[in-house]
Amino acid sequence: MALQAETTIATRLVTNDKNTCPQCQAWLLAPNWSEYLDERRVRHTWSCEACGYEFETAVFFSAAEAVAA
Repeated sequence: MALQAETTIATRLVTNDKNTCPQCQAWLLAPNWSEYLDERRVRHTWSCEACGYEFETAVFFSAAEAVAA
């Protein structure tokens, strides 16, 4: 009988496959730095421990929609 925790961890790793190094494809846990630019933009800086590659990504959020009363 397999432990449930082992299955949960494996599933989470599969869903986080977007955080990979573009140079060597190593999995990255979190950015080194995140910078709030404004209410719609965040910049992340990353570095790969496996190959030393450093890069930046940006996240753009959609504009908040006005709520009708």
